[in-house]
Amino acid sequence: MLQKELRDSCYAFLKEGSAKLKLPIGIVSHIYNNLYKVVAINLQQGDLTTGATFPLSQTYCRDVFTSEKIIAITEIDGVPGLQRHPLYVSLPLEAYIGAPIHHNGIVWGTVNFSSPEHREPFSECEITLVKSYADAIGKHLDEIDALPKGALHRTHVASRAPFKTKK
Repeated sequence: MLQKELRDSCYAFLKEGSAKLKLPIGIVSHIYNNLYKVVAINLQQGDLTTGATFPLSQTYCRDVFTSEKIIAITEIDGVPGLQRHPLYVSLPLEAYIGAPIHHNGIVWGTVNFSSPEHREPFSECEITLVKSYADAIGKHLDEIDALPKGALHRTHVASRAPFKTKK
């Protein structure tokens, strides 16, 4: 049940966050072995789909991952060097906010929102909102880890597969 709740929570956070932040793209990612995997996305677009995997170096989230801090940019073309970022070249996003998801003492992934349009600077409330999503996802992951192995198997079977594309 917890894995289904986690999947449902991710999609709910992405829907709510996109509306509140006025940023159309919302993603929950899992980062491992220098790879960035899209776990949930609210707007499938080109290669950017649930389950897609990219080199971490080609994502804006690499800086969230390495700094372990929230990063908020409202005008990427105004930040020296970012216009040459591999993602900006292929998918020119202007506004971005991402927060690290902590699990087991490390950055497990990110929750992030972006837009091809510029926007006003993010407010403290908006930054806190994105951090709260990341914290809630991290807590769900901790709860799943705390389940006895047999319960986790029953949960997995009951929910089919975690993070399956929501239709």
